Amino acid sequence: MGKFKLIVTICNHGFSEEIMDSAKQEGARGGTILRGRSTAIHEETKFFGIKIHPEKDVILIVAKKEDVSKLMNAITKNHGMGKDAHALCFSVPIDETIGFNL
Repeated sequence: MGKFKLIVTICNHGFSEEIMDSAKQEGARGGTILRGRSTAIHEETKFFGIKIHPEKDVILIVAKKEDVSKLMNAITKNHGMGKDAHALCFSVPIDETIGFNL
């Protein structure tokens, strides 16, 4: 298995820079920010009392396996559920990489 994982963070639009700052404070070297729109809803609504915004940001961070937990913990502590960003994180293994200098 590879030495790296991909951290995928989905958050409300407009919070990606703050999330990247939190990840960089824990050692992330950078990431990629994608803009998206939820297909589940077409306007701001509430789900179990939580505002759901249709506009989303998706942040992709490639990190060494040993750094993934601390990066995800920092993101969810500072920007997770109960915060305005409502960030959700998950990681997936990466089998091979080309061009990364981590």
